[in-house]
Amino acid sequence: MPAGIYVSIKIDSRRRWKSTFKVLSSKESVAWGDTVTLSSHASTALSVEIRASYELGRMLGSGEVIATLETSWDELLDHGDEPFNLSFPPVCDVHPSLTLKTTLKTTFVYACEGQDSALFDSLVGCGIARDTDMGHALFAKYTTSTMVSHLNNAVQHFQFVLDQCPVSHPDHAAALTNLASARLGGYIQNHLQDINSTTSLFHEALTLCPQGHPDHTLSLHNYIRALIWHYSKELNAAYFHKSAQLCCKLLPLCPEGTYLHSIGVDSAINYVITDLPVDTSDEGTHLRQNMLELCPVGQPLCPRPSTNFHGLSEII
Repeated sequence: MPAGIYVSIKIDSRRRWKSTFKVLSSKESVAWGDTVTLSSHASTALSVEIRASYELGRMLGSGEVIATLETSWDELLDHGDEPFNLSFPPVCDVHPSLTLKTTLKTTFVYACEGQDSALFDSLVGCGIARDTDMGHALFAKYTTSTMVSHLNNAVQHFQFVLDQCPVSHPDHAAALTNLASARLGGYIQNHLQDINSTTSLFHEALTLCPQGHPDHTLSLHNYIRALIWHYSKELNAAYFHKSAQLCCKLLPLCPEGTYLHSIGVDSAINYVITDLPVDTSDEGTHLRQNMLELCPVGQPLCPRPSTNFHGLSEII
């Protein structure tokens, strides 16, 4: 699951501008408010991308391309001083768009209100960044085609990156997460079988992202997701109770109205509380009490004392 979304504009063959990273809202929208000054002499056209970032802190690679649009300066400047929508080709029946405001001065100014972000990056990345981007691109192809060759190649790229990022490397946690996410995707489709090592990778990534780390919440969610799938295949109560305990920690970290809360957290909590076994032990009673405190009566996700059924079709 992406940690955030950002916009990338290719300036020339070697440089690009990128917006700040923003977390999607529950309405699947983002408000940036960034400003950038671009020169029309750099290129006769612009390549605009919406990209998903898999880290909110230090970013490994450039993330995954969600949508791309080639446009011209004339098209961008043909709207006077009024905001306008820049529509991208549809992606999986979703129609992405950006709301922009442009002004022509001695140079070209793109954006809405706010300060010039001035985030200019080189397009000539290092080896681990390129392999990470290739891994994301191949895994995206796998998710739409379920071709095992794409999965295997994605795993190979992510494994190569992890091999280049030892424990002391600042991108080690991100490399662990990327490899684990690809492996879990293959496990869900029954194309890979080793869930134990995949869960361990997520757990190791979580230990490297303690509370207070920008990627702690997403790492916690990833680990819970792996535990839920682990339980769904092996029905080991230890995995279920662990996921339930971690859900109690996850929910307060995800404000209502955020995309992670509405898509990821709600799905995880809903699965855990509707499948929470009847357990009269002190541990089970305490766990259910925590759930009740986090999901007050009247809330859609509030567990019922007698709930005990096993529907796996809605596992995240």
